[in-house]
Amino acid sequence: MFTRVLSPLLLTAGLVFFATPARAQDAQVRLWDAAIAGDTVAITRALSEGARVDSLDTRRSVNGRRALNWAALANSVPALRVLLAHGATINATNLTGFTAAHHAAEAGSADAMKFLIASGADVTIPSNYGRLPIDTARANGHVEVIQLLEAATRKN
Repeated sequence: MFTRVLSPLLLTAGLVFFATPARAQDAQVRLWDAAIAGDTVAITRALSEGARVDSLDTRRSVNGRRALNWAALANSVPALRVLLAHGATINATNLTGFTAAHHAAEAGSADAMKFLIASGADVTIPSNYGRLPIDTARANGHVEVIQLLEAATRKN
């Protein structure tokens, strides 16, 4: 008798306990995917459903990328704007010390870099290996981004 009563209670408690994290996890994945796609509606929805704006995504890169990093790689200024408005940390780093500015430099995302600089990104933060965003832009031959970063560092 005791196990017949206890089993359904444990099952119900387990479902309640595990349902919320699963829903939040799904929202987290949707946030990262929306940032990759530059989908501001989906970004906002995922955040309202519990996704953490600065959570590190290691699904596609062992070094990880935050939603802001994904938006910078995708050169999506609207996504960057929404993420910052929802509290994304502009200079947050991944496991190698790359910021969103490093990722914009890596991809040659000139519009994203302009926006990040105008929004106060610190383009003088080195990665864990001493690499600045401008070094990353140079290594990838992104002339427009190099020029933006040179101008930004002259102002400082």
